[in-house]
Amino acid sequence: MKGAAFYAYAAPEPDGFGDRPVRPAKAFYSKQMSEFFLMYDDVRAADSPRDALLEFCQSTYEAAADLGKWDRANLERTA
Repeated sequence: MKGAAFYAYAAPEPDGFGDRPVRPAKAFYSKQMSEFFLMYDDVRAADSPRDALLEFCQSTYEAAADLGKWDRANLERTA
């Protein structure tokens, strides 16, 4: 992997984390690094870079929270 990237990981990593589908479609999991990545150039090329990055952050958070059995009701603020 070459170039700037956004990344997300969970520690400790819950079982199945790397197998969880995340958004946007260009995001991927590196078994070598045990992290999800979204390349900076893919974000820049998106129709809405802001939405692409937010999707990445939200979907990787959901993967870690759901698989890690986090108490989301107490962790997340409602608007």
